[in-house]
Formats: sequence, structure tokens, C-alpha cells
Amino acid sequence: MSGCLYCIDNDIIKKLATFDLFNETVQCFGIEPQQIRILGTAKYKFNQDWAKFKSGKSRKAQDNVTNYEKILELAESLPTILDSEIDSEVFAALSQDKDIQAGEAILASHIVRVLQQPSPNEAFVLTGDKVFLRTLAMLDIPDIQVSLINRIWCLEQLVLQNVKVYGFEVVCRKIVPVRECDMAIKAVFGSGTQAVPDNALVTLQSQGNRI
Repeated sequence: MSGCLYCIDNDIIKKLATFDLFNETVQCFGIEPQQIRILGTAKYKFNQDWAKFKSGKSRKAQDNVTNYEKILELAESLPTILDSEIDSEVFAALSQDKDIQAGEAILASHIVRVLQQPSPNEAFVLTGDKVFLRTLAMLDIPDIQVSLINRIWCLEQLVLQNVKVYGFEVVCRKIVPVRECDMAIKAVFGSGTQAVPDNALVTLQSQGNRI
């Protein structure tokens, strides 16, 4: 969508890149790379994770399928959010809760600031942090919550969007070989290429709504 801004957290970058669905997701929304914003710390975090994996210090099963080359390529090339581009009051309000990580607070406070401009663009957060979403829903900050209504996409919703655009079989073939990288997605595609579309879509919808 022209004029829209999409702020993407580290987990979504990691998962979509590993699923080989990052570019497809961008195309789903009809946006250009300059309409994307990521955290300024993303490339440092991913470089640290990659170095830890290569040195054998990380033995998580998901690391064996994670596409760090693609992830680092995205983290190095996509525009980042500057400190001057966030609403400091919103960031402070969100940061007071221990269950909201700094990254999510930055993304949310950036789009709130974007929406406050005299001629605002549309803005959305793409996040894999369901703890953040549940915590946000329970906080007593109605002004911020109202600003973010219908502006947040989780991983399952993004996978569903890809299925709607490209078809279940295409998405399934991409995800199945690397499904170990996300436990919720593994539950959906756990039976591999034998996954039943109707069952998988119901599970994705259910997980996407459980926030």
C-alpha cells in the first residue's frame, strides 16, 4: 500500500527470512524497501547470534535451519528507526512494564509518532512477540492502545496472508524444511508436506487470534 510504513521486529525478520517469505510478504502488501523500518540494533544482534552459532556456543535446534545470511543481508540494507523518530513519552510509558522489551517499545512509539503528524501515513508493526501484544492489551494506557488498534500483525497472520496470495502449497513447501525455527509454526506444519490445508489454516487463525 503506497504511503504506508511497516515497522518490523527482529523475530519477524528472522522467521520470514528463514521461511524464504520475506520478499513475498513485502509484495503481499505492495510496498517498497524504503517503506520498511527495523531496529537500529538489529544487525548487531543478528551478527552476535550468528557468531555464537558458528562458534558452537548456541545449540538451539532452530539455529540449524536459521538463514543467517539472508537475515544479515536484510538487517544491513533496510532503513532503521532513529532515536529522534520515536515518541519519547510513549516509549517511556511502554518501557515501565517489565514484559515489554525495548525493541517493541521503539517500534510502537515510532508508529504512534508517525500517526501524530499533520498529514500522517498509515503505519503498522509486524511483531513476533506475543507477550508484548498480550501485555499491551492489559495495560491502562488507552491513548496508546487506541492508536495501535488494527495496526499490528503477528507471524501467523503474515503466514496466512501469504497463503491467501500465493496458495497453501507454495507456502507449505517453503516452510516445511525449516519449520523447526518456530514452535508455533511447527505445530501447524508438523506433518510436513502432508499438512492438511483446512486444519493448518484453522490453527494459524486460532494462534493469530490468541493475542
